[in-house]
Amino acid sequence: MSSKDLHALRNVFGDSAEENKWTSVAAIAASPPRTARDLLQAHDDLLFMRAFPGDARTARVCQAALHQFDRWVARLTKSERKALDDTGVTGAITRHIYELPLATWLARHVKDGIDIDWRASSDPTMLDPFIRAFTRKSELDAFDSGDYSTRDWVRLARGADALSDFHWMIKAANGAAVKQSDLNALWTAAEVQIEWRLKGSRWATSRNFLTGSPVTPRKSFRRPPEDIARRIREPLKTIELLPRSKARRVIELARTALAVRCREVVAITYANVDEVYWCDLGEGVALAVICVAPAHRLPLETNTGYLLLSNGTPIGYGGVTPLFRQANTGINIFDAFRGGETAFCWVEMLRAFHTLFGSARFIVNGYQFGEGNAEAIDSGAYWFYYRLGFRPNDPDRRRLAAEEFDRLRQPGATRSSKKTLKALAKGDMILDLPEFDKRDTFGEDQLGKLSALASARLAAAPVADRAGAEIWQADAVARALGVRDRRSWPKAEREAFNMMAPIVAIAPDLADWTAAEKKAVVAFMRAKGASQERTFAHAAADCPRLFRTLAKAGADPEPAGPKVRASRS
Repeated sequence: MSSKDLHALRNVFGDSAEENKWTSVAAIAASPPRTARDLLQAHDDLLFMRAFPGDARTARVCQAALHQFDRWVARLTKSERKALDDTGVTGAITRHIYELPLATWLARHVKDGIDIDWRASSDPTMLDPFIRAFTRKSELDAFDSGDYSTRDWVRLARGADALSDFHWMIKAANGAAVKQSDLNALWTAAEVQIEWRLKGSRWATSRNFLTGSPVTPRKSFRRPPEDIARRIREPLKTIELLPRSKARRVIELARTALAVRCREVVAITYANVDEVYWCDLGEGVALAVICVAPAHRLPLETNTGYLLLSNGTPIGYGGVTPLFRQANTGINIFDAFRGGETAFCWVEMLRAFHTLFGSARFIVNGYQFGEGNAEAIDSGAYWFYYRLGFRPNDPDRRRLAAEEFDRLRQPGATRSSKKTLKALAKGDMILDLPEFDKRDTFGEDQLGKLSALASARLAAAPVADRAGAEIWQADAVARALGVRDRRSWPKAEREAFNMMAPIVAIAPDLADWTAAEKKAVVAFMRAKGASQERTFAHAAADCPRLFRTLAKAGADPEPAGPKVRASRS
Protein backbone atom coordinates (compact mmCIF):
# COMPACT_ATOMS: atom_id res chain seq x y z
CA MET A 1 0.00 0.00 0.00
CA SER A 2 1.08 3.60 -0.67
CA SER A 3 0.41 7.05 0.75
CA LYS A 4 -2.37 7.36 -1.84
CA ASP A 5 -4.06 4.29 -0.36
CA LEU A 6 -3.84 5.86 3.09
CA HIS A 7 -5.39 9.09 1.84
CA ALA A 8 -8.35 7.18 0.36
CA LEU A 9 -9.05 5.62 3.77
CA ARG A 10 -9.09 8.72 5.96
CA ASN A 11 -12.84 9.37 5.67
CA VAL A 12 -13.86 5.71 5.84
CA PHE A 13 -14.85 3.96 9.08
CA GLY A 14 -15.72 0.44 10.15
CA ASP A 15 -13.77 -2.66 11.21
CA SER A 16 -12.41 -3.53 7.77
CA ALA A 17 -11.49 0.10 7.09
CA GLU A 18 -9.54 0.30 10.35
CA GLU A 19 -7.63 -2.88 9.52
CA ASN A 20 -6.78 -1.44 6.11
CA LYS A 21 -5.52 1.74 7.82
CA TRP A 22 -3.19 -0.27 10.07
CA THR A 23 -1.85 -2.18 7.07
CA SER A 24 -1.35 1.01 5.08
CA VAL A 25 0.45 2.76 7.95
CA ALA A 26 2.74 -0.26 8.40
CA ALA A 27 3.55 -0.22 4.68
CA ILE A 28 4.43 3.48 4.79
CA ALA A 29 6.62 2.95 7.87
CA ALA A 30 8.46 0.15 6.06
CA SER A 31 9.02 2.28 2.96
CA PRO A 32 8.48 6.00 3.67
CA PRO A 33 7.78 8.38 0.76
CA ARG A 34 10.89 9.88 -0.83
CA THR A 35 9.46 13.25 -1.84
CA ALA A 36 8.41 16.12 0.39
CA ARG A 37 5.01 16.28 -1.28
CA ASP A 38 4.17 12.62 -0.67
CA LEU A 39 5.66 12.65 2.81
CA LEU A 40 3.64 15.72 3.80
CA GLN A 41 0.48 14.11 2.43
CA ALA A 42 1.14 11.00 4.51
CA HIS A 43 1.84 13.20 7.53
CA ASP A 44 -1.45 15.06 7.09
CA ASP A 45 -3.39 11.82 6.69
CA LEU A 46 -1.82 10.37 9.84
CA LEU A 47 -2.69 13.54 11.76
CA PHE A 48 -6.24 13.42 10.42
CA MET A 49 -6.72 9.80 11.48
CA ARG A 50 -5.10 10.54 14.86
CA ALA A 51 -7.75 13.24 15.32
CA PHE A 52 -10.65 11.20 13.88
CA PRO A 53 -9.83 7.52 14.49
CA GLY A 54 -12.23 4.67 13.86
CA ASP A 55 -10.94 2.98 17.00
CA ALA A 56 -8.32 3.48 19.71
CA ARG A 57 -5.76 1.29 17.96
CA THR A 58 -5.86 3.48 14.86
CA ALA A 59 -5.03 6.51 17.00
CA ARG A 60 -2.08 4.68 18.60
CA VAL A 61 -0.77 3.37 15.27
CA CYS A 62 -0.93 6.82 13.66
CA GLN A 63 0.72 8.54 16.61
CA ALA A 64 3.54 5.96 16.63
CA ALA A 65 4.13 6.56 12.91
CA LEU A 66 4.18 10.33 13.43
CA HIS A 67 6.94 9.88 16.02
CA GLN A 68 9.12 8.34 13.29
CA PHE A 69 8.90 11.37 11.03
CA ASP A 70 12.26 12.78 12.12
CA ARG A 71 13.98 9.78 10.52
CA TRP A 72 11.81 9.93 7.42
CA VAL A 73 12.48 13.62 6.88
CA ALA A 74 16.22 13.07 7.39
CA ARG A 75 16.23 10.62 4.45
CA LEU A 76 15.04 13.29 2.04
CA THR A 77 17.46 15.22 -0.12
CA LYS A 78 18.35 18.72 1.06
CA SER A 79 16.12 20.35 -1.54
CA GLU A 80 13.19 18.09 -0.62
CA ARG A 81 13.64 18.84 3.09
CA LYS A 82 13.58 22.55 2.31
CA ALA A 83 10.15 22.11 0.74
CA LEU A 84 8.83 21.17 4.20
CA ASP A 85 9.92 24.45 5.79
CA ASP A 86 7.17 26.38 7.62
CA THR A 87 4.84 23.36 7.66
CA GLY A 88 5.54 22.67 11.35
CA VAL A 89 6.46 19.04 10.65
CA THR A 90 9.07 17.51 12.93
CA GLY A 91 12.47 17.61 11.24
CA ALA A 92 11.56 20.74 9.27
CA ILE A 93 12.42 24.40 9.94
CA THR A 94 9.98 27.18 10.78
CA ARG A 95 11.07 30.74 10.04
CA HIS A 96 8.88 33.59 11.18
CA ILE A 97 8.84 37.13 12.59
CA TYR A 98 7.20 36.73 16.00
CA GLU A 99 6.02 39.59 18.17
CA LEU A 100 8.22 40.14 21.23
CA PRO A 101 5.84 38.65 23.85
CA LEU A 102 5.62 35.36 21.94
CA ALA A 103 9.35 35.45 21.15
CA THR A 104 10.00 35.87 24.88
CA TRP A 105 7.78 32.90 25.68
CA LEU A 106 9.62 30.80 23.09
CA ALA A 107 13.01 31.81 24.50
CA ARG A 108 11.92 30.66 27.95
CA HIS A 109 10.47 27.33 26.85
CA VAL A 110 12.44 26.25 23.76
CA LYS A 111 16.04 25.55 24.72
CA ASP A 112 17.40 23.92 21.56
CA GLY A 113 17.23 24.58 17.85
CA ILE A 114 15.99 28.17 17.93
CA ASP A 115 17.97 31.31 17.07
CA ILE A 116 17.95 34.54 15.10
CA ASP A 117 18.00 33.89 11.36
CA TRP A 118 20.83 36.29 10.56
CA ARG A 119 20.97 35.18 6.92
CA ALA A 120 17.42 36.40 6.35
CA SER A 121 18.25 39.99 7.28
CA SER A 122 19.43 42.28 4.51
CA ASP A 123 20.22 44.93 7.13
CA PRO A 124 21.12 43.53 10.58
CA THR A 125 21.64 47.08 11.87
CA MET A 126 17.83 47.34 12.11
CA LEU A 127 18.34 45.48 15.39
CA ASP A 128 20.71 48.13 16.77
CA PRO A 129 18.05 50.36 18.43
CA PHE A 130 16.61 47.31 20.21
CA ILE A 131 20.04 46.13 21.38
CA ARG A 132 21.06 49.63 22.43
CA ALA A 133 18.07 49.73 24.80
CA PHE A 134 19.77 47.20 27.08
CA THR A 135 23.44 47.99 26.38
CA ARG A 136 25.39 49.16 29.44
CA LYS A 137 27.13 52.55 29.34
CA SER A 138 30.53 50.88 29.61
CA GLU A 139 29.81 49.06 26.33
CA LEU A 140 28.51 51.97 24.26
CA ASP A 141 31.84 53.15 22.84
CA ALA A 142 32.44 49.75 21.26
CA PHE A 143 28.82 49.33 20.20
CA ASP A 144 28.74 52.74 18.50
CA SER A 145 32.27 52.59 17.07
CA GLY A 146 31.42 50.81 13.84
CA ASP A 147 34.25 48.36 14.46
CA TYR A 148 31.80 45.51 15.04
CA SER A 149 28.91 44.29 12.96
CA THR A 150 25.66 43.80 14.85
CA ARG A 151 26.13 40.04 14.90
CA ASP A 152 29.79 40.26 15.97
CA TRP A 153 28.95 42.60 18.84
CA VAL A 154 26.19 40.24 20.04
CA ARG A 155 28.66 37.34 20.00
CA LEU A 156 31.15 39.46 21.96
CA ALA A 157 28.61 40.60 24.55
CA ARG A 158 26.71 37.38 25.12
CA GLY A 159 29.60 35.24 26.33
CA ALA A 160 30.03 31.50 25.92
CA ASP A 161 27.32 30.34 28.30
CA ALA A 162 24.29 31.70 26.42
CA LEU A 163 22.22 29.10 24.60
CA SER A 164 22.06 31.26 21.45
CA ASP A 165 22.07 34.86 20.24
CA PHE A 166 18.29 34.77 20.48
CA HIS A 167 18.16 33.50 24.07
CA TRP A 168 20.77 36.01 25.24
CA MET A 169 19.12 38.95 23.52
CA ILE A 170 15.66 38.21 24.93
CA LYS A 171 17.01 37.67 28.44
CA ALA A 172 19.07 40.87 28.31
CA ALA A 173 16.11 42.89 27.01
CA ASN A 174 13.77 41.66 29.72
CA GLY A 175 16.33 42.62 32.37
CA ALA A 176 16.62 46.19 31.10
CA ALA A 177 15.03 49.20 32.79
CA VAL A 178 12.94 49.95 29.71
CA LYS A 179 9.16 50.01 29.35
CA GLN A 180 7.80 46.81 27.84
CA SER A 181 5.81 48.81 25.29
CA ASP A 182 9.03 50.53 24.13
CA LEU A 183 10.84 47.20 23.80
CA ASN A 184 7.90 45.78 21.85
CA ALA A 185 8.00 48.71 19.42
CA LEU A 186 11.78 48.45 18.91
CA TRP A 187 11.57 44.70 18.31
CA THR A 188 8.71 45.08 15.84
CA ALA A 189 10.60 47.76 13.91
CA ALA A 190 13.65 45.47 13.67
CA GLU A 191 11.64 42.73 11.89
CA VAL A 192 13.65 39.94 13.51
CA GLN A 193 13.14 36.60 11.79
CA ILE A 194 13.52 33.58 14.05
CA GLU A 195 14.69 30.20 12.80
CA TRP A 196 13.22 27.26 14.72
CA ARG A 197 14.58 23.80 13.88
CA LEU A 198 11.89 21.31 14.83
CA LYS A 199 13.90 18.09 14.80
CA GLY A 200 12.70 16.09 17.80
CA SER A 201 10.57 19.00 19.06
CA ARG A 202 7.56 18.04 21.13
CA TRP A 203 5.85 21.10 19.70
CA ALA A 204 6.15 20.08 16.06
CA THR A 205 2.73 19.33 14.56
CA SER A 206 3.70 15.65 14.44
CA ARG A 207 3.85 15.42 18.25
CA ASN A 208 1.88 18.29 19.71
CA PHE A 209 -1.21 16.81 21.36
CA LEU A 210 -3.06 17.56 24.58
CA THR A 211 -1.75 14.86 26.88
CA GLY A 212 -4.26 12.83 28.83
CA SER A 213 -7.07 13.29 26.32
CA PRO A 214 -9.22 10.15 26.02
CA VAL A 215 -9.75 8.77 22.53
CA THR A 216 -13.31 8.79 21.22
CA PRO A 217 -13.61 6.51 18.15
CA ARG A 218 -15.70 7.57 15.16
CA LYS A 219 -18.18 5.73 13.01
CA SER A 220 -19.02 8.69 10.78
CA PHE A 221 -18.84 12.46 10.46
CA ARG A 222 -21.62 14.66 11.77
CA ARG A 223 -23.52 17.13 9.63
CA PRO A 224 -25.18 20.40 10.68
CA PRO A 225 -28.97 20.44 11.12
CA GLU A 226 -31.29 22.16 8.68
CA ASP A 227 -32.36 24.82 11.18
CA ILE A 228 -28.99 26.41 11.96
CA ALA A 229 -30.35 29.31 14.03
CA ARG A 230 -32.41 27.03 16.24
CA ARG A 231 -29.36 24.88 16.97
CA ILE A 232 -27.19 27.89 17.82
CA ARG A 233 -29.81 29.13 20.29
CA GLU A 234 -29.81 25.83 22.21
CA PRO A 235 -27.64 26.39 25.32
CA LEU A 236 -24.45 24.34 25.30
CA LYS A 237 -24.36 22.81 28.77
CA THR A 238 -20.91 21.21 28.46
CA ILE A 239 -18.84 24.35 29.12
CA GLU A 240 -16.44 24.70 32.04
CA LEU A 241 -14.01 27.37 33.22
CA LEU A 242 -10.68 25.57 33.45
CA PRO A 243 -8.56 25.69 36.60
CA ARG A 244 -5.17 27.31 36.14
CA SER A 245 -3.24 24.05 35.80
CA LYS A 246 -5.37 22.86 32.87
CA ALA A 247 -5.64 26.35 31.40
CA ARG A 248 -1.84 26.63 31.19
CA ARG A 249 -1.62 23.35 29.27
CA VAL A 250 -4.26 24.50 26.79
CA ILE A 251 -2.62 27.91 26.33
CA GLU A 252 0.77 26.27 25.71
CA LEU A 253 -0.78 23.92 23.16
CA ALA A 254 -2.53 26.80 21.38
CA ARG A 255 0.56 29.02 21.24
CA THR A 256 2.84 26.30 19.93
CA ALA A 257 0.30 24.86 17.48
CA LEU A 258 0.14 28.32 15.89
CA ALA A 259 3.80 29.31 16.25
CA VAL A 260 5.22 26.30 14.39
CA ARG A 261 2.80 27.12 11.55
CA CYS A 262 3.94 30.79 11.45
CA ARG A 263 0.70 32.08 12.96
CA GLU A 264 -0.26 34.10 16.00
CA VAL A 265 -3.48 35.29 17.70
CA VAL A 266 -3.27 38.27 20.07
CA ALA A 267 -5.59 36.83 22.72
CA ILE A 268 -3.59 33.58 22.78
CA THR A 269 -0.24 35.38 22.97
CA TYR A 270 -1.58 37.55 25.83
CA ALA A 271 -3.76 34.83 27.34
CA ASN A 272 -5.59 35.15 30.66
CA VAL A 273 -4.84 31.97 32.60
CA ASP A 274 -7.90 32.72 34.74
CA GLU A 275 -10.30 32.69 31.80
CA VAL A 276 -10.06 29.69 29.51
CA TYR A 277 -13.35 27.96 28.71
CA TRP A 278 -13.46 24.31 27.65
CA CYS A 279 -16.49 23.57 25.46
CA ASP A 280 -17.16 19.88 24.83
CA LEU A 281 -18.71 19.54 21.36
CA GLY A 282 -19.08 15.76 21.54
CA GLU A 283 -17.37 12.79 19.84
CA GLY A 284 -13.96 13.89 21.10
CA VAL A 285 -14.18 17.41 19.64
CA ALA A 286 -13.63 20.37 21.96
CA LEU A 287 -13.36 24.14 21.68
CA ALA A 288 -11.01 26.05 23.99
CA VAL A 289 -11.99 29.74 24.19
CA ILE A 290 -9.06 31.77 25.51
CA CYS A 291 -9.73 35.29 26.76
CA VAL A 292 -7.12 38.04 26.70
CA ALA A 293 -5.25 39.15 29.84
CA PRO A 294 -6.73 42.21 31.62
CA ALA A 295 -3.85 44.53 30.64
CA HIS A 296 -4.56 43.94 26.94
CA ARG A 297 -8.34 44.24 26.89
CA LEU A 298 -10.05 46.47 24.34
CA PRO A 299 -12.37 49.30 25.47
CA LEU A 300 -15.70 48.17 23.98
CA GLU A 301 -14.98 44.71 22.60
CA THR A 302 -14.28 41.40 24.33
CA ASN A 303 -11.19 39.95 22.64
CA THR A 304 -10.79 36.16 22.66
CA GLY A 305 -8.96 33.50 20.70
CA TYR A 306 -9.83 29.85 20.33
CA LEU A 307 -8.31 26.48 19.56
CA LEU A 308 -10.40 23.67 18.07
CA LEU A 309 -9.31 20.14 18.97
CA SER A 310 -10.33 16.58 18.19
CA ASN A 311 -9.10 13.85 20.52
CA GLY A 312 -6.47 16.26 21.81
CA THR A 313 -5.17 17.12 18.33
CA PRO A 314 -5.29 20.82 17.33
CA ILE A 315 -7.37 21.01 14.14
CA GLY A 316 -8.24 24.72 13.86
CA TYR A 317 -8.00 28.15 15.42
CA GLY A 318 -9.36 31.67 15.29
CA GLY A 319 -10.97 34.33 17.40
CA VAL A 320 -14.32 35.69 18.45
CA THR A 321 -14.81 39.33 19.46
CA PRO A 322 -18.17 40.10 21.08
CA LEU A 323 -19.30 43.73 20.83
CA PHE A 324 -22.63 44.62 22.44
CA ARG A 325 -25.08 42.04 21.02
CA GLN A 326 -22.97 40.91 18.07
CA ALA A 327 -19.68 39.05 17.61
CA ASN A 328 -17.02 39.12 14.90
CA THR A 329 -15.58 35.68 14.20
CA GLY A 330 -14.49 33.15 11.58
CA ILE A 331 -13.09 29.64 11.32
CA ASN A 332 -9.63 28.52 10.21
CA ILE A 333 -9.08 24.78 9.82
CA PHE A 334 -5.49 23.58 9.50
CA ASP A 335 -4.81 22.09 6.07
CA ALA A 336 -4.49 18.51 7.31
CA PHE A 337 -8.04 18.45 8.68
CA ARG A 338 -10.09 19.80 5.81
CA GLY A 339 -12.77 17.50 4.50
CA GLY A 340 -14.01 16.30 7.88
CA GLU A 341 -16.93 17.77 9.78
CA THR A 342 -15.99 21.45 9.59
CA ALA A 343 -19.55 22.65 8.92
CA PHE A 344 -20.93 20.80 11.95
CA CYS A 345 -18.11 22.07 14.17
CA TRP A 346 -18.66 25.65 13.03
CA VAL A 347 -22.34 25.56 13.98
CA GLU A 348 -21.47 24.07 17.38
CA MET A 349 -18.82 26.75 17.87
CA LEU A 350 -21.38 29.49 17.20
CA ARG A 351 -23.61 27.73 19.70
CA ALA A 352 -20.80 27.89 22.26
CA PHE A 353 -20.19 31.59 21.54
CA HIS A 354 -23.91 32.30 21.92
CA THR A 355 -23.97 30.45 25.25
CA LEU A 356 -20.83 32.15 26.54
CA PHE A 357 -21.45 35.72 25.41
CA GLY A 358 -25.12 35.98 24.43
CA SER A 359 -24.28 37.14 20.88
CA ALA A 360 -27.33 37.32 18.61
CA ARG A 361 -25.55 38.44 15.43
CA PHE A 362 -22.39 36.85 14.01
CA ILE A 363 -20.18 38.75 11.57
CA VAL A 364 -17.49 37.29 9.31
CA ASN A 365 -15.08 39.76 7.70
CA GLY A 366 -14.30 39.58 3.99
CA TYR A 367 -10.76 38.29 4.45
CA GLN A 368 -12.16 35.00 5.74
CA PHE A 369 -13.79 34.29 2.38
CA GLY A 370 -11.59 36.09 -0.10
CA GLU A 371 -10.99 39.82 0.35
CA GLY A 372 -7.22 40.02 -0.08
CA ASN A 373 -7.01 36.26 0.49
CA ALA A 374 -6.22 34.26 -2.65
CA GLU A 375 -6.37 30.93 -0.80
CA ALA A 376 -9.96 31.62 0.29
CA ILE A 377 -10.91 32.54 -3.29
CA ASP A 378 -9.37 29.32 -4.63
CA SER A 379 -11.18 27.19 -2.05
CA GLY A 380 -14.55 28.88 -2.57
CA ALA A 381 -14.77 29.62 1.17
CA TYR A 382 -17.60 32.08 0.50
CA TRP A 383 -20.07 29.28 -0.10
CA PHE A 384 -19.12 27.51 3.14
CA TYR A 385 -20.52 30.46 5.09
CA TYR A 386 -23.42 31.04 2.69
CA ARG A 387 -24.70 27.47 2.99
CA LEU A 388 -24.74 27.87 6.77
CA GLY A 389 -27.00 30.92 6.68
CA PHE A 390 -24.56 33.85 6.43
CA ARG A 391 -25.55 36.57 3.99
CA PRO A 392 -23.83 39.71 2.61
CA ASN A 393 -24.47 42.92 4.53
CA ASP A 394 -24.88 44.85 1.28
CA PRO A 395 -28.12 44.60 -0.79
CA ASP A 396 -26.32 44.49 -4.15
CA ARG A 397 -23.98 41.72 -3.06
CA ARG A 398 -26.93 39.91 -1.49
CA ARG A 399 -28.70 39.87 -4.87
CA LEU A 400 -25.53 38.77 -6.67
CA ALA A 401 -24.99 35.96 -4.17
CA ALA A 402 -28.58 34.73 -4.49
CA GLU A 403 -28.34 34.69 -8.30
CA GLU A 404 -24.99 32.90 -8.27
CA PHE A 405 -26.18 30.35 -5.70
CA ASP A 406 -29.25 29.58 -7.82
CA ARG A 407 -26.95 29.05 -10.81
CA LEU A 408 -24.71 26.69 -8.85
CA ARG A 409 -27.69 24.53 -7.98
CA GLN A 410 -28.47 23.86 -11.63
CA PRO A 411 -27.35 20.51 -13.12
CA GLY A 412 -23.91 20.72 -14.71
CA ALA A 413 -23.14 24.16 -13.26
CA THR A 414 -19.47 25.13 -13.19
CA ARG A 415 -17.89 26.53 -10.04
CA SER A 416 -18.01 30.27 -9.38
CA SER A 417 -15.41 32.31 -11.23
CA LYS A 418 -12.68 34.12 -9.33
CA LYS A 419 -14.12 37.40 -10.60
CA THR A 420 -17.50 36.62 -9.03
CA LEU A 421 -15.99 35.45 -5.75
CA LYS A 422 -13.84 38.59 -5.51
CA ALA A 423 -16.91 40.75 -6.11
CA LEU A 424 -18.78 38.90 -3.36
CA ALA A 425 -15.86 39.16 -0.93
CA LYS A 426 -16.02 42.97 -0.72
CA GLY A 427 -17.63 43.35 2.67
CA ASP A 428 -18.88 41.29 5.59
CA MET A 429 -21.30 38.38 5.87
CA ILE A 430 -23.76 38.22 8.75
CA LEU A 431 -25.95 35.65 10.46
CA ASP A 432 -28.76 37.06 12.61
CA LEU A 433 -30.59 35.02 15.20
CA PRO A 434 -34.35 35.74 15.52
CA GLU A 435 -33.88 37.86 18.64
CA PHE A 436 -31.42 40.29 17.04
CA ASP A 437 -32.80 43.84 16.84
CA LYS A 438 -31.56 45.76 13.80
CA ARG A 439 -31.35 48.86 16.00
CA ASP A 440 -28.45 47.14 17.78
CA THR A 441 -26.26 47.14 14.66
CA PHE A 442 -22.81 48.48 15.52
CA GLY A 443 -20.32 48.89 12.66
CA GLU A 444 -16.68 48.07 13.36
CA ASP A 445 -15.65 51.23 11.52
CA GLN A 446 -17.47 53.23 14.19
CA LEU A 447 -14.93 52.15 16.82
CA GLY A 448 -12.24 54.33 15.28
CA LYS A 449 -14.55 57.33 15.10
CA LEU A 450 -15.55 56.90 18.74
CA SER A 451 -11.88 56.69 19.68
CA ALA A 452 -11.28 59.99 17.86
CA LEU A 453 -14.14 61.57 19.79
CA ALA A 454 -12.61 60.28 23.03
CA SER A 455 -9.31 61.92 22.08
CA ALA A 456 -11.13 65.20 21.49
CA ARG A 457 -12.73 64.99 24.94
CA LEU A 458 -9.39 64.33 26.61
CA ALA A 459 -7.88 67.28 24.73
CA ALA A 460 -10.68 69.55 25.96
CA ALA A 461 -10.22 68.63 29.63
CA PRO A 462 -8.86 71.52 31.77
CA VAL A 463 -5.90 69.37 32.90
CA ALA A 464 -2.35 69.52 31.57
CA ASP A 465 -1.43 65.81 31.49
CA ARG A 466 -3.42 63.11 29.71
CA ALA A 467 -3.67 60.74 32.67
CA GLY A 468 -5.12 63.60 34.70
CA ALA A 469 -7.50 64.41 31.85
CA GLU A 470 -8.78 60.84 31.92
CA ILE A 471 -9.42 61.04 35.67
CA TRP A 472 -11.14 64.41 35.23
CA GLN A 473 -13.40 62.87 32.60
CA ALA A 474 -14.08 59.86 34.85
CA ASP A 475 -15.10 62.17 37.69
CA ALA A 476 -17.53 63.97 35.39
CA VAL A 477 -19.06 60.69 34.17
CA ALA A 478 -19.30 59.42 37.76
CA ARG A 479 -21.26 62.52 38.79
CA ALA A 480 -23.61 62.12 35.83
CA LEU A 481 -24.22 58.46 36.69
CA GLY A 482 -24.71 59.12 40.39
CA VAL A 483 -21.54 57.33 41.53
CA ARG A 484 -20.52 58.92 44.82
CA ASP A 485 -17.32 57.14 45.89
CA ARG A 486 -15.12 54.89 43.72
CA ARG A 487 -12.37 54.51 46.31
CA SER A 488 -13.98 51.41 47.81
CA TRP A 489 -13.97 49.60 44.46
CA PRO A 490 -11.23 47.10 43.56
CA LYS A 491 -8.30 48.82 41.84
CA ALA A 492 -8.90 47.00 38.54
CA GLU A 493 -12.50 48.24 38.44
CA ARG A 494 -11.49 51.84 39.22
CA GLU A 495 -8.94 51.77 36.41
CA ALA A 496 -11.47 50.24 34.02
CA PHE A 497 -14.01 52.95 34.86
CA ASN A 498 -11.40 55.65 34.21
CA MET A 499 -10.31 54.06 30.93
CA MET A 500 -13.85 53.84 29.57
CA ALA A 501 -15.05 57.23 30.77
CA PRO A 502 -13.95 59.29 27.70
CA ILE A 503 -15.98 56.96 25.47
CA VAL A 504 -19.05 56.78 27.72
CA ALA A 505 -18.97 60.58 28.00
CA ILE A 506 -19.72 60.81 24.28
CA ALA A 507 -23.33 59.95 25.16
CA PRO A 508 -25.10 63.27 25.89
CA ASP A 509 -27.38 63.90 28.85
CA LEU A 510 -26.18 60.91 30.90
CA ALA A 511 -27.47 62.63 34.01
CA ASP A 512 -31.02 62.49 32.61
CA TRP A 513 -31.06 58.74 32.00
CA THR A 514 -33.22 56.49 34.18
CA ALA A 515 -31.81 55.01 37.37
CA ALA A 516 -31.87 51.53 35.80
CA GLU A 517 -29.97 52.72 32.71
CA LYS A 518 -27.35 54.45 34.86
CA LYS A 519 -26.93 51.37 37.03
CA ALA A 520 -26.41 49.20 33.94
CA VAL A 521 -23.77 51.57 32.53
CA VAL A 522 -21.85 51.64 35.82
CA ALA A 523 -21.91 47.82 36.01
CA PHE A 524 -20.75 47.68 32.39
CA MET A 525 -17.79 50.01 33.03
CA ARG A 526 -16.72 48.19 36.19
CA ALA A 527 -17.00 44.79 34.48
CA LYS A 528 -14.11 45.64 32.17
CA GLY A 529 -11.92 45.25 35.27
CA ALA A 530 -13.41 41.92 36.36
CA SER A 531 -11.23 38.81 36.51
CA GLN A 532 -13.33 37.23 33.73
CA GLU A 533 -14.27 39.40 30.76
CA ARG A 534 -17.30 37.26 29.97
CA THR A 535 -19.00 39.36 32.66
CA PHE A 536 -18.29 42.46 30.58
CA ALA A 537 -19.76 40.94 27.41
CA HIS A 538 -23.06 40.27 29.19
CA ALA A 539 -23.02 43.68 30.90
CA ALA A 540 -22.63 45.33 27.48
CA ALA A 541 -25.78 43.60 26.25
CA ASP A 542 -27.65 45.22 29.14
CA CYS A 543 -26.84 48.74 27.88
CA PRO A 544 -28.90 49.19 24.69
CA ARG A 545 -29.36 52.94 25.12
CA LEU A 546 -25.63 53.50 25.55
CA PHE A 547 -24.61 51.46 22.52
CA ARG A 548 -27.32 52.83 20.27
CA THR A 549 -26.24 56.33 21.26
CA LEU A 550 -22.57 55.54 20.62
CA ALA A 551 -23.40 53.92 17.28
CA LYS A 552 -25.21 57.09 16.21
CA ALA A 553 -22.25 59.24 17.28
CA GLY A 554 -19.82 56.92 15.49
CA ALA A 555 -21.88 57.10 12.31
CA ASP A 556 -21.38 60.88 12.09
CA PRO A 557 -19.23 61.40 8.97
CA GLU A 558 -17.56 64.43 10.55
CA PRO A 559 -16.97 63.76 14.26
CA ALA A 560 -16.41 66.83 16.37
CA GLY A 561 -12.91 67.58 17.56
CA PRO A 562 -9.51 68.20 16.01
CA LYS A 563 -8.43 66.40 12.87
CA VAL A 564 -6.10 63.48 13.49
CA ARG A 565 -3.08 62.43 11.47
CA ALA A 566 -3.40 60.05 8.54
CA SER A 567 -3.60 56.30 9.12
CA ARG A 568 -0.26 54.54 9.58
CA SER A 569 -1.42 51.52 7.62
